[in-house]
Amino acid sequence: MVFDKIVLNMDMIYITCVFFIVILLFFRIFNSKYKKKKVSLLMPGYVLIYTDQSTDIKEKNVEYGKILYSKKYDIQGKPDYIFKKILGRKLVPLELKSGSIGKSHEPHKGDLLQLASYFLIIEDVYGIKPKYGKLVYKDYMFVIKNTRAIRKEVIKTLETMRNMMKNGKGIANSSFVNCRYCVCRGTVCKYCKKE
Repeated sequence: MVFDKIVLNMDMIYITCVFFIVILLFFRIFNSKYKKKKVSLLMPGYVLIYTDQSTDIKEKNVEYGKILYSKKYDIQGKPDYIFKKILGRKLVPLELKSGSIGKSHEPHKGDLLQLASYFLIIEDVYGIKPKYGKLVYKDYMFVIKNTRAIRKEVIKTLETMRNMMKNGKGIANSSFVNCRYCVCRGTVCKYCKKE
């Protein structure tokens, strides 16, 4: 009789563990930090408040082509677009990329860090922390959550880059793709590979 109760308790523990593992897997799959979706530039319920494009015809309440500078992180950038929720204060940066992502389930690392740096800049400039942003490639887009981990990664990468510039030591990820639009390419950068 005691043995039957022990076996029954072990079965209940086993079932409970399996149940929790299934729940964790469910949240892991459906709550991923990257959500790959079909491309959509629509932002229903949001209005455009910033674009890096300069144009002769300007809409009221939209900033055009201004470099956004974060004093807190000492970084600057120009996101392609920033949208603001019509009812509320939520901001969403949207970054367009000219390339394709293909079958990859993750965005390119540099693109991810670029969008994540915009999270930091936007929070400092506008005083609002974006919950997520969109990284849009030709064939797919990713909805990227503004997590603590991604923010730490940007800050760590900035620190590494600043140390490389200061002491000249480090390993640069130079390539034609990474360096082609850099203002330092072919001039002061000793890391840029010659073509």
